[in-house]
Amino acid sequence: MKRSYRLITLLAAMLTAVPLVGQSTRADERAAAAANSSTQMPVVIPAGTPLTVAIDEDLSSASVNQGQRVSFHLTSDYSEFGHVLISSGTTVRGTVAHVDRRRAGGNPGAITVQVTSVRAVDGSRIPLRGTAKVTGKNRQGQAAALGVLTLGIGATKKGLSAVIPAGTQFTVFTDVKRTIVVPR
Repeated sequence: MKRSYRLITLLAAMLTAVPLVGQSTRADERAAAAANSSTQMPVVIPAGTPLTVAIDEDLSSASVNQGQRVSFHLTSDYSEFGHVLISSGTTVRGTVAHVDRRRAGGNPGAITVQVTSVRAVDGSRIPLRGTAKVTGKNRQGQAAALGVLTLGIGATKKGLSAVIPAGTQFTVFTDVKRTIVVPR
């Protein structure tokens, strides 16, 4: 009985693996061709690899809109086994994920930016994940005090807009495992 259970388990494992063997993606084919090549080598960038990016332009919650494209760049090379996989200065795509304008009552503005992808040295796009939120200065206490002193007129005082200056750095992460093909 124990032996037949092991045999059934082994057959089930083999049958579930068969459909996976038949599936192949273009990236897998490139990696397999590079592994058999004398001039190219596949190198894997694992999911969750940290990268440091810097924003290329000044952003303010007073002037940006949700969904607006934002440009970042990689601050240093990412390399494995002595091969540069993503070059320093490479453009990183991103967007403004959320914007709150400054409001009366001393409420500050806020900006949330997120990165989406970067291109590796072999031209393949690597999805990224990472967000950064910046909030302006809160002036609710000042607005309340002025509201009392000016019989409510001071309550219209707004908080400050959120500002992200160009060059501000963020740490982001690769979202999926990617195989990059580099020269040997």
